Amino acid sequence: MKKILALLLTVAMLLAMGTVLASAELPDGVSFTPGGYSSDAADFTPAGDFAITWDPDASKKLDLSDGDMSDWAAADYNMVTLDVSNMIWWVNDTTNGTGVPAGWSISTYFVADSEWFYIGFFVTDPSFKCGTTGNYQSGDAFQVCIDFGGRLGDMLKNNPEDVLNPKNIFYSFCSTGDGQPIEIMRQESENDIWISEANGDGVKGSTRQTENGWSAEFALSWQQLYDDYCWKAWEDPKIYIGGDKDIPLNIGCCLYYLDRSEGSDTLNWAAGSTNGIANNDGTPCVSWTAYDNGMNLSLSYQDDMTFVCDKIVALPKTETIPPETEAPETEAPETEAPTEAPATEAPETEAPAVGTEAPAATDAPETEAPAKGGCGGVIGMGAVAVLAAAAAAVALKKKD
Repeated sequence: MKKILALLLTVAMLLAMGTVLASAELPDGVSFTPGGYSSDAADFTPAGDFAITWDPDASKKLDLSDGDMSDWAAADYNMVTLDVSNMIWWVNDTTNGTGVPAGWSISTYFVADSEWFYIGFFVTDPSFKCGTTGNYQSGDAFQVCIDFGGRLGDMLKNNPEDVLNPKNIFYSFCSTGDGQPIEIMRQESENDIWISEANGDGVKGSTRQTENGWSAEFALSWQQLYDDYCWKAWEDPKIYIGGDKDIPLNIGCCLYYLDRSEGSDTLNWAAGSTNGIANNDGTPCVSWTAYDNGMNLSLSYQDDMTFVCDKIVALPKTETIPPETEAPETEAPETEAPTEAPATEAPETEAPAVGTEAPAATDAPETEAPAKGGCGGVIGMGAVAVLAAAAAAVALKKKD
């Protein structure tokens, strides 16, 4: 049943998208957006592997309410810096075609404790635009995509039909002013919806403008990350760390940046720290899948490590991690598919106000608002019908 539903969704995605280009390194049906290296192709270097700092006292050291990153520096956490040499653009300023401007950079921290995965960053961006609302489409925006446990990448390689769709899960936001709490748009998992601390979701943080750009400090709970993954992959496994093979917790990760100008919501440029997978013609692309993360974050086992999320299990190195077994598939009860697609509104040309339901994402990360009528023909209506039936079946399966 799972594989049939995945096939229906994949077919519907392809019908709705129209023509999908193929890449020598991506399976048929996986979409991508052509782009360019942000610097000379010979100088491009994927960001690569980085350690997540484990600090059981992080919540005591980090005040995420003001956007001030001085406490991160005082804690002496490791910092990763990305610049034009690590980024591939998919939107660029057509007046100069340079992609990411020289001098732009982002310095990022990755820290973990038993409850939270913390991310803090400084962006060097002299033309920083603060958002007018929490909507990440209203200002310069930061996006982080997550392949929790590195499992989506493995599934795409081994059993691509078992993944709801090939894209990573995205968490996106912009700044609305110094110390203002962030609201994150979660895309590509369960539904595209705002999550915030005020709503009791597993997220917290704030931003601040700096002399040369802006900074942000935020955290996603391990429970939030795990739950989002489970819906995406249709499984709820235990994730082990440590054990006799000293297995780390891996997170496939890609950082994206969307740059806008004052007085305009149009993107000047947008780029991400992807791998630089090449199209058939040798040009780089952004696939937004777990094939193209660009970064692998690794959290190593520490003595007395524990997690509030009981599905993440830390085992001492004297213990053996049990073999993973696949839960038996269950058929969803037979019911009539609804005549209307459930619970989500069609994409709008204008971004919604903060606190309202966001439009369903047609491509993550966000580029430009979709034009109306893009799926208005017979093919588009067929895709919508297939999606409606598949979504209903998925909902029933999740309730089993």
